[in-house]
Amino acid sequence: MSMKKILSMMGIALLMASCTEDYKDWAAPIANGPEDAISVGFTASPSSAINFADYTEDTYKLFDATITGVEGATATYGAEITNEDGSKAITLELDENNNVNTAELESAVYALWGRRPVARTIPVNIAALINVNGVSYASQGSTTLTATPNAPEIEEAYYITGTVNGWDNTNTDYELSNGGADPYENSIFTVMIPGEKVTGDIEFKVTPKSGIGGDWSKCLTASDNEGVFATNNKGGNLKVAYVEGAKFYRITFDMMNQAWSSEALKFGDYFYEIGNESGWGTAHALYGANGDGKFLGYYYLDGEFKFKPNADDWNDDLEYVSGDNMSGTLQSSGGPNCPDPGAGFYQINLDAAAMTYSLTKVEVISIIGDFNGWGADVDMTYNKEAGCWEATAEVNANGFKFRMNHDWAISWGGANGDGKLYDNLTQNNGANIVVDAAGTYKFQLYLSCEGKNKVVITKQ
Repeated sequence: MSMKKILSMMGIALLMASCTEDYKDWAAPIANGPEDAISVGFTASPSSAINFADYTEDTYKLFDATITGVEGATATYGAEITNEDGSKAITLELDENNNVNTAELESAVYALWGRRPVARTIPVNIAALINVNGVSYASQGSTTLTATPNAPEIEEAYYITGTVNGWDNTNTDYELSNGGADPYENSIFTVMIPGEKVTGDIEFKVTPKSGIGGDWSKCLTASDNEGVFATNNKGGNLKVAYVEGAKFYRITFDMMNQAWSSEALKFGDYFYEIGNESGWGTAHALYGANGDGKFLGYYYLDGEFKFKPNADDWNDDLEYVSGDNMSGTLQSSGGPNCPDPGAGFYQINLDAAAMTYSLTKVEVISIIGDFNGWGADVDMTYNKEAGCWEATAEVNANGFKFRMNHDWAISWGGANGDGKLYDNLTQNNGANIVVDAAGTYKFQLYLSCEGKNKVVITKQ
């Protein structure tokens, strides 16, 4: 908010405050004739530094101010704090002593400067309405605020040290990661331990990156409270119970709130994408054949989206952490939607174990086969309303396939070696698709995921 805006708001407030029943003669002028010009202003100086970790008062004096130029004048102040380059600002509400609510100030500092617990020198812009014998004069100035956010020390990476790696403090096989984000912006760290590596209950401690190589003093350990970890190696081993048939064990630490949790994962056959392309109303199935958390599907996207394990509820849905419009890391503890990649048809790859996803733009689907010497693609057009790729082509009875982006890396043929299985096309070495007789046909190809891909072929 600009200083002009602050002054405007302050002026309105003062005007409203002056309109009371104490003033009865509405026809009388509210000021006398011209007076001698005066020079009036104020100086502002910083208040004492504040460390939110140990400051316990409900209010905090933001700055000290002294009116200059005229004796006996009074002033009302407004203030804002800004980020480092001044591109963002938050206005603070001051009382008559220039005190601000501590919680509101802390929230503003976090919003503009983050939570990393280092002292910040924060610009403070101040506007004043100075009252001299009933006439208000506007002035502005600035000072600084020194503030230290309340947050624990969070390192860039942490590692499991325990039964899964022989309690080897130098081992970095099982890294807890937040996707490479600023740990004070995303303090959720996660590791996936393959079920095949686990033969019994997992006991472990968590070693920060700075402790790898033999230093146990900073390890995160168990505490007396369930779901809360202790620091500085002050507790016993953390424990995760063995679950028969688990494909992965997901272990999650919230470093900001000193909490942790674990989950044994048995992935089903499907995960789902849902988003703006359907008005958040249709869950699109992604198929995973191996139970390893890797899922694949093909859908039209147009706007933001998310992933979720169940078609009919939002339990344990996955949200965006960091990345770009075509790939990123995910979390299950709440977060924003995955960003809009731009309207179009995409191959969607989800690794729910590693908590990552990636998109590949499907520029074109084409028909290629014996009818054109397996060399000249017949391009199809995507029909968004019908949800299918369409083309009309003259083919013979000797077989053809559909392929993606004029490349054989991804192509579709009949599943189970059956070239006439139009209702089940596979990209896993499918059979050439055949028709009964040569002729002109309309092709409508519906791509979604393995087991659900199909083509409708209509003789013309």
